[in-house]
Amino acid sequence: MPSKRKSRVKLDKADKWRVVLTDTSPLEVPIIVSNDGFYKNLYGAAKKSAHFKKMITALVLDDDGKGYTIPLRYNIVKDSRSVRTLSLLHPKGQAILAEFYQKYEELICEYAGRGPFSIRAPKKVGSSFFVPSSMEDKNRYKNATVDMTGLDKLVRNPASYFSYSGYDHLYKFFSSNDHIRLEKKYRYQLSLDISKCFDSIYTHSMAWATKSKDEAKENTFASSFGNNFDKVMQRLNHNETSGICIGPEASRIFAEIILAKVDQNARRSLEEKRFPIRDGVDYECRRYVDNYYVFTNDPATADLVEHELSIALREYNLHLNTGKREFEKRPFYSKKSLVIDAINESLANHWEKLFESVFLPESGRKALSPRHIYKYRSLFGKLTREVKAACFASELGYDAVANYIIGAVRRKAIDIAEGYVGLSALKDRPVSDLNYRQMFFFLLDVGFYFFTLHPTVASSLRLSHTIVCAAQHLQEYDPEGFDILKEASLRWASQLARAPSFEGLLSKESVIPIELLNILISLQQFGADGQLEHDLISLAKLDRRSVGYFELVVKLFIYGDRPQFSDQRDEIWEIICQRVSSEKSLNRSSEIVHLLLDALACPYLDRVKRAELLHASWSRMGSNLGNLSATEAKTLVDEIQQQHWFVRWDGVDLLNMIEKKELSSVYA
Repeated sequence: MPSKRKSRVKLDKADKWRVVLTDTSPLEVPIIVSNDGFYKNLYGAAKKSAHFKKMITALVLDDDGKGYTIPLRYNIVKDSRSVRTLSLLHPKGQAILAEFYQKYEELICEYAGRGPFSIRAPKKVGSSFFVPSSMEDKNRYKNATVDMTGLDKLVRNPASYFSYSGYDHLYKFFSSNDHIRLEKKYRYQLSLDISKCFDSIYTHSMAWATKSKDEAKENTFASSFGNNFDKVMQRLNHNETSGICIGPEASRIFAEIILAKVDQNARRSLEEKRFPIRDGVDYECRRYVDNYYVFTNDPATADLVEHELSIALREYNLHLNTGKREFEKRPFYSKKSLVIDAINESLANHWEKLFESVFLPESGRKALSPRHIYKYRSLFGKLTREVKAACFASELGYDAVANYIIGAVRRKAIDIAEGYVGLSALKDRPVSDLNYRQMFFFLLDVGFYFFTLHPTVASSLRLSHTIVCAAQHLQEYDPEGFDILKEASLRWASQLARAPSFEGLLSKESVIPIELLNILISLQQFGADGQLEHDLISLAKLDRRSVGYFELVVKLFIYGDRPQFSDQRDEIWEIICQRVSSEKSLNRSSEIVHLLLDALACPYLDRVKRAELLHASWSRMGSNLGNLSATEAKTLVDEIQQQHWFVRWDGVDLLNMIEKKELSSVYA
């Protein structure tokens, strides 16, 4: 497979606004929603017109240090029995966070780095990031022209604001040399989980974590790092002190600082016992965000460590989840490890039958070439049966493996697409476009099958990645195959919307079906007329119940400027106007501001109507704005349309947007 060459790009440490690219917004939003345009508007605000500056100042930049904002709260499916509530912060709140980061970035790293057990914590401000060379030279799948200026490189390849110590994914710890060493040294592993960690955090406890509790209570209004971080988190969240917004990386950093203090207190209590329990001798502990892993040679010692952790957590209104407690004896081999190993063996056997690794003399690399599939249904059935058997043997459900399998499918789709050009240059072995067509079909068939069984936001990104990758390849090299795969993908998507797993998901009216929205967006790569996507919207009842920001902008994106959907666009426009006009103050509600700014920038909506909405909303954006005439409103709408805010309406590079969301996941 082609190796991924990368080039290093230095970051401008003085650019405080890059925080909004990585640390202020949840990952679990529709593919087309991001902070790219928001960042560019902040970065380039000085060059904008006077009215644009007034608007962005009133809605985003103007801060008296006291006012609060109201995040957009939305639920996504966590598992078959529960949902997860996330928060999309108000743009003003995100700007407040950026200012806080700039002022306290060194202290953030100092306090977060004090946890003796943590295996994931911010270490220092990032100074550079890496761009795959292929993305600098050309778009691999040639769907759009890539203007890779320094600013675009940052937006397309966001590095986390901080560089982190430890592991960016938990599974990397379990396969690390550190875990191997711990297994050699200790007989037992105790796994613990903090119950509803982010929902339970009391914002005032930040001051306790950075000073003594008594000192913090005596100096409630003193200006300090802890007090200021406390106030910022309140202001992002309707001035609430109980619980913090879930989703943004900034919230995980807030929690990390508090838990670092918990770790310190627990370790000290163990050391101060009559018979000291010593870290590194009697036990070792690792914490990944809100999960603890305690290693000992004595079950009684494990109980003591758990007890002290529980007491230390209680000081901060946090508690261990007794239902998730697991105590293992060597070998440390979980049911999840068992099923993944079985899946890997099955996939390896199938990949050997399906692919051939070919050496490319010119580049000195290997490329993956798809073989012809002779017994398609038999092979598909064998793979699904082996997965079923692995789940049964490990006593786990499809939820334990579906995302993993879809990820494996995505990697193979990317590998064969990237190897095509090199293989085509070999004179002694012509490539078979039919084999590529058949293989993309097989991989997507498998991907849709397991996604239908257990849909999640993460797996929707991986499946969308596969869809877009296959569509772009076939569109360029096999137009007939492109049409065949388009028809099949639309059929699979239709079956998906009717599947029991999605019917159950959609029956929960409080849940936003980000999973389905992402698949609908990725189908746009096929350039269909939008009718089937519209039918899926109706089937999923998104046409009737959904007046929320995410559903509205995704529907508007899918309908585009197609004449046959003018009635639907008019209906969406009426909802937007009604929601914006009913809001007294536009600098409070995150949902309304996101909706307003994206609607004003949308080229699919009538320019005159957008100008009228802007004119009617002007006085509610803030004080001291002055007047805005109807003519000035039209001119300002034209300027707003030139640079999108949160939804990129046209010139969309779906592949890059998907890749970026996957790469931006610094926590999993």
